Amino acid sequence: MASVQTITPKTKKPVKVPEYLIKEVLDGLPVYYKGYKAVLRKEKTLEEIMGASGLQLFIIRFLFRLLDRSLDENLFYVFTGEGGLHIGKGNNVAGDIWVYEKKKLTPDFIDQHYLKIPPFINIEIDVEIDNTHFTDFEYIDRKTKNLLAFGVQKVLWVLTKTKQVIVAEPERDWLVIDWHKDIEIFGGITFNIPAYLEKEGIPVE
Repeated sequence: MASVQTITPKTKKPVKVPEYLIKEVLDGLPVYYKGYKAVLRKEKTLEEIMGASGLQLFIIRFLFRLLDRSLDENLFYVFTGEGGLHIGKGNNVAGDIWVYEKKKLTPDFIDQHYLKIPPFINIEIDVEIDNTHFTDFEYIDRKTKNLLAFGVQKVLWVLTKTKQVIVAEPERDWLVIDWHKDIEIFGGITFNIPAYLEKEGIPVE
C-alpha cells in the first residue's frame, strides 16, 4: 500500500500520509487512524492513536469471552485483535471481533497475508477513523454493505457514544437498538452491555 497525499487547511500543499497511518482501504479510498494528523505534526505517536479506550477494551473482552465460551470450538473460531480482511480490489478492512466457521476457514487459506474468506459474524466497537472521504455514518454504511456483499452473515456495530447497537443482515432492514436491551448475536447468544459493565462495577450513565 503506497503513501497517499492529503491537503492541510493551512498550507493547501499536498502532504504525504505514510502507509502506517492508513487503517483500511475502502472502495479504493484510504481510511486513516483517528488522530493521524497529530502524528504527522509529531504531537502524538502511532501507539497513542492506535490504542483502544478502557471502555472499548472491556466491551471487546466481554463479547469475545461470551462467544468463545458459548460456541463449539470444534465448529467455530473466534478472533479479536483488529485482524486484516481482503474483500476485493481496493478493499482491505479491519475487524474487532470475527466468528469463523471452521468448515470454511480451512488451513489452506491461512498464510502471511490478510484473510480472504468472509467471517460468519463481524463485530465492530465504535468508529475510530479520521477521514476526509467519509462521515462516520457513511463509513459504517459503506463498510457494512461491502462486508455483507462479501458474504458476512451478520455485522454488528457497538457505538459507545450513542449507546446503540446497529445490526445488519443480508436482505433485511438494518436495526438500531438501544444497548440496554438484550441483543442476539446468533443462535440464542445474547448480550447486554450495561448489565455487564454494572456487574464489573463500571459506571453506566
